[in-house]
Amino acid sequence: MPIKRPPLVDSEIYHIVIRGVGDQVIFKDVNDYYRGIFSLFEFNNSKPVEIRTQRQKRLRQKLNGELFSDTRDPLVEILQFCFMPNHIHLLVRQLGNKGITDFMRKLGAGYAAYFNKKIPA
Repeated sequence: MPIKRPPLVDSEIYHIVIRGVGDQVIFKDVNDYYRGIFSLFEFNNSKPVEIRTQRQKRLRQKLNGELFSDTRDPLVEILQFCFMPNHIHLLVRQLGNKGITDFMRKLGAGYAAYFNKKIPA
């Protein structure tokens, strides 16, 4: 019978460790570390994520006559993070119902999509 995890409580602080499958390296070069930091920011949003290149973003803003404004709805407060070659440590505070669950789902899927796409077949 599987062990049921206790529910994650809003406003509580949690230490989370994310590892590569089979302890595989998940940060192979400096660009991966930069993408990891970008991912922490980009996926910490309850709104749908649409990653665009900076050029596309600037063009869209210019066409719309708008300045960049961040109307984010963060899922967690990231207190600390540490990237190691084969794992990540996060210290986060859950801001709302299912915040950590939703953030981890988006972060895991988003970074994995980037990482798997850059690996030569």
